Amino acid sequence: MTTALLSASTGIDWGSMFIALAAILIAAKVASEVCDRIGVPAVIGEIAVGIAIGPSVLGLVDTSDAVRILAELGVIVLLAQVGLEMNLSELRKVGRAALVVAVIGVAAPMSVGFGAGQLLGESTNASLFLGAALAATSVGITARVFGDLRALSTTEARLVLGAAVADDVLGLVILTIVTRVVEQGSVDIAGVLGTLFLAIGFLIASTAIGLLLLPRITTFIGGRAKSPSVIAVFAAAVTFAMASAADAAQLAPIIGAFVAGMSLGSTDHHERISREFNVLATIFVPIFFVSIGIDTDISTFANGNTLLLAAALSIVAVAAKMIASVGAWGTGADRVLVGLGMVPRGEVGLIFASIGLSVGVFDDDLYAVVLIVVLVTTLIAPPLLRMRLGNSAARVSPTETLEPSGGWLVQRDNRLVLQGSPPPQRVLLTSLEAAVRAANLDPGTELLDWAASHRDTALSFDSESSRAFVEVVRRGNARSWRFLELVGVPERALPGVASALHARRSDFTELDPTRVMAFPTLEYLRQRGMAERTDTDNLMMAAFLADATDGQQAELAVEHISPLHLSPDSYRTIVALLKASTLLRTVISQEPFNLNTRVLAQLAEYLASPINVEMCRHLTEARGELEDWQYSALLEVVSGVQEVLAHPELIDGTRESVLTLKKSKALELTTDPLLRDRIQNASAGYLIAHAPADIVRHAELIEPLPRGRTVRVTVHEMSGGDDNAERGPGEGLKPQKWRVDIATRDTKGLLARISGVFADYGLEVASADLATWPDGGVVDSFTIISLTKPSSTQLAHRIQESHKRRPENGLRVDRSLLNGLVISVDQDAHPWHTVITVSGADQPGLLQAVATSFSISGIHVHHASISTSEGIVTDRFEVSDRHGRKVGDKATAKLMQHFA
Repeated sequence: MTTALLSASTGIDWGSMFIALAAILIAAKVASEVCDRIGVPAVIGEIAVGIAIGPSVLGLVDTSDAVRILAELGVIVLLAQVGLEMNLSELRKVGRAALVVAVIGVAAPMSVGFGAGQLLGESTNASLFLGAALAATSVGITARVFGDLRALSTTEARLVLGAAVADDVLGLVILTIVTRVVEQGSVDIAGVLGTLFLAIGFLIASTAIGLLLLPRITTFIGGRAKSPSVIAVFAAAVTFAMASAADAAQLAPIIGAFVAGMSLGSTDHHERISREFNVLATIFVPIFFVSIGIDTDISTFANGNTLLLAAALSIVAVAAKMIASVGAWGTGADRVLVGLGMVPRGEVGLIFASIGLSVGVFDDDLYAVVLIVVLVTTLIAPPLLRMRLGNSAARVSPTETLEPSGGWLVQRDNRLVLQGSPPPQRVLLTSLEAAVRAANLDPGTELLDWAASHRDTALSFDSESSRAFVEVVRRGNARSWRFLELVGVPERALPGVASALHARRSDFTELDPTRVMAFPTLEYLRQRGMAERTDTDNLMMAAFLADATDGQQAELAVEHISPLHLSPDSYRTIVALLKASTLLRTVISQEPFNLNTRVLAQLAEYLASPINVEMCRHLTEARGELEDWQYSALLEVVSGVQEVLAHPELIDGTRESVLTLKKSKALELTTDPLLRDRIQNASAGYLIAHAPADIVRHAELIEPLPRGRTVRVTVHEMSGGDDNAERGPGEGLKPQKWRVDIATRDTKGLLARISGVFADYGLEVASADLATWPDGGVVDSFTIISLTKPSSTQLAHRIQESHKRRPENGLRVDRSLLNGLVISVDQDAHPWHTVITVSGADQPGLLQAVATSFSISGIHVHHASISTSEGIVTDRFEVSDRHGRKVGDKATAKLMQHFA
């Protein structure tokens, strides 16, 4: 009924139009998949399938007015995407040689194409459009070839890709001028100059207004909108409005769409806008390319004159672009390679040709000629580039040098410069170190040339380079990942990650700009200070995989980073965070929201410890565009999981899945009735947070319960062997990690006393975990950093001696150590404990002073995480009052007095 009413009111057969649209979309997707598998640009397949289903061959589909409108929408969306991917800072950085290549690469084909049209007897208007079509460049195809051959860091690739930035703008200005001249019907200097100034003026004015207003408007809307789709809808409206404004100024609408995309790309929401426009492009852009094939009369291809003319113009088109290589004179680049990189016309040439047909300056024969030229140049460029790269003269690797005193990488002005020539075995490590610094610095020519000379060097990870990769994840940004792609690190060292990043591209024929390499989940966590914490490696790696693999199954996602030398615990935790975050997002997305105890048990089983629950909460927030009610639901679920971990007996059916499993595995490791009784009476939170072997080890240490002030201490190597034992006499000692377990009876200020003893011996505390039993037994576990193994006998004796001092003498705070420290109290970060964070300059005895201030304030410490980076300490304590409740205002105020 509705279709009939529409047909009657518009005169359009909507049923046939919908069938045609379905056929176009299905055919386009099939063609794209086939081309992707055989390494041919998708646009070629979409045009070919359009010819096949169009009137010229099978006659299945004919373009209607409605389909043409959708095709025009496809062009608008495509140019908006080009604008979104345009980086204005990169445009400002285009070097002289790249700019000369771009100008010659536009001017030479334009002139040659116009002259060829005149020689062939075409009209002035047709000759202008012919020149404009030949001037276009689709450098994305070239970028794909350079990327496949790991040559993006070569001088030739940098010149071509730099020229592409200016080429986009020049091409749009030329298209605008030619279209305006054709529509005016005459060619005169005044008219051309007027159109030129109008086009440039529109570009400058609209871009300035867009860059000034749109970031503020989108920030305002994004901060108040309830639905995440509001920003995307607003962006689409802005795009169509600016296209309309360009049309009102008698310019091509696509120039308005380009400016809109460029302005929207400068907003804080550009990632979200880009993702939504990718969805639009997936539907509308293929309609445009398929419609080109449908409108093509294949019978003109059978005309000998048409084919002869197309062949001649193809040679002219290639030769004209090769002239652009003159701009590379004096750079040391392979000018033939630069010229070949400018050859493919691709989708840009097709847009020019279709506009020429729509304004009536191309007849069917000339349109067929231009279409053949575009297809030929697009098809021949990749194999020619591969041949030239493969057959180029052998590259001379730079002579290896010793590492300079200032290191391989130094900063000069705003550039990252390579000093000397690192050996091949340092290629991976140096590239990763450079990637971290490339987040804020521009890689120098020396660095890129050195990387290009080693682009075929095999790369593999060791423990040092694995740590460097984690640092890229923690501290890098889109520029860092772009640098790694330029030097070919992912393809050689992490092929799974390279494949995942490749799959993130919206169109594999397009140049992958910096923003496509952005990782929004990681960036969210960085903005909230997660990268500055030392206990978030697994969280940041999970966020990286969530971005890179786009929701792939957790185990498969983690396989992508299997070449890294990470610990088994790290891999397990990353999988758990990805699984639990996915489950958590599903739970809080259900309406109406219902807190399911079984889900709480499952999340608790995945995460196993309170710190992992906290990390999962951060990951879930970072991954989603959550509604306000979902944040409340998220906190409710997380609090419930924390309660399960601390008191699983409170929820029916959860004991078996979490608590009993840990307890039973620990009980299986011992037959001693005293140890088994100690394990049976351990707290639920302690059992879930520790491995069964550690639980048994602690039980052996505390059983039987020490009498009086007796202290038992054990020390274990944590790093898998004493590295210092294998070092030569001339080599310095390397700090080691040791696990120090201390069993005694609970007393006031115990942590302060123990940390004081550690300070006396010069032992650095990396982390602390405290466990208590109902009979007053305590096992405090510390991770200690020391050059030599601490003496368990001496530590036990000194801690026992500290017990002999009266509390008023042993619990004094050295306030000079606390001055200048920053202390924060968070009552929401943990469901039943208060979280206190202390940060500032590290000093000997600082932990003792902090722990003493807690004890005097009546605050009981359950867990401590101590980290130091570049002389700055960040200590995180989970604390309660003596009854196990969160710390009250009175105790907090008393604590703050020590830090005043």
